[in-house]
Amino acid sequence: MQTVFALVDCNNFYASCEKLFRPDLKRTPIVVLSNNDGCVIARSKEAKLLGIKMGVPMFQVQEEIKQHGIVCFSSNYALYADMSNRVMTILEEEAPRLEVYSIDEAFMGLTGVDHVTDLLEFGKRVKAKIDQWTGITVGVGIAPTKTLAKLANHAAKKYPATGSVVDLMDSDRQKRLLALVDVSDVWGVGSRTTAKLKARGIYTGLDLANADPKFIRSEFSVVLERTIRELNGSSCLDLELVRPTKKQIICSRSFGHKVTEKRELREAINQSRRETTRGKTPLSRCECVYPYQSLYSKRTAVFENVICRTPQSN
Repeated sequence: MQTVFALVDCNNFYASCEKLFRPDLKRTPIVVLSNNDGCVIARSKEAKLLGIKMGVPMFQVQEEIKQHGIVCFSSNYALYADMSNRVMTILEEEAPRLEVYSIDEAFMGLTGVDHVTDLLEFGKRVKAKIDQWTGITVGVGIAPTKTLAKLANHAAKKYPATGSVVDLMDSDRQKRLLALVDVSDVWGVGSRTTAKLKARGIYTGLDLANADPKFIRSEFSVVLERTIRELNGSSCLDLELVRPTKKQIICSRSFGHKVTEKRELREAINQSRRETTRGKTPLSRCECVYPYQSLYSKRTAVFENVICRTPQSN
């Protein structure tokens, strides 16, 4: 039996959540800012069209914000988590096997699901149901492997004619799409790998799919070899129904003003530790703190890293 996966990905998730409670801003460009409003971490479709980049520091786009009337929101992670749970609950009702890949996307396992007879209609129904019940718009990509499902979702968002739903089960359609996408758009291919692949004449997703798996394994890694097999319709990655325990948790915070008192720094570190381990059982032997000054400060300062020993939990 051929495997079938569907990837459902929310559009501009953080920004969409904020707009749900501000219908007056439906067509207004908005951005969501990181902790202490330091950097842009999410943008609405309108803000993207204005050229606002992901991760840009807030102070660098002040003029654009004033010029275009961009509305800024402080991040509200409790809201985003709640909306994410609502979306995932709907997906669980539609498919018995679900891998929550991130806060705004999930893989659905559709292999052997009796009520899924027309995949395209199924994708449209899931999209409509999420939109109606939560107000969040999504893209749906359906394919025989997780890597191809990612690619199908990419096409669903990029090409409006698809109606945000793409069925990529047909091998001819897979090849046509692979020929259109840059190799950097393939799931798991980073910037360094992209540069090495292009140096070897591999520019598109189809070039990668047609590459010799043994050569790719010897020159790159077994992971990229697995990607090639996935691009050719052979499923190598199953759903992760249970998330593995995190071996490391990294939490970063920035200040909205200069910190000169140890007391204030200590309070911020303790608050960060509480937020990082909330809802988890900490098993760490130590915690490392790496303070540093703003990259945009003209003053040079040197800080020492701090290692906090903590009693190991039972």
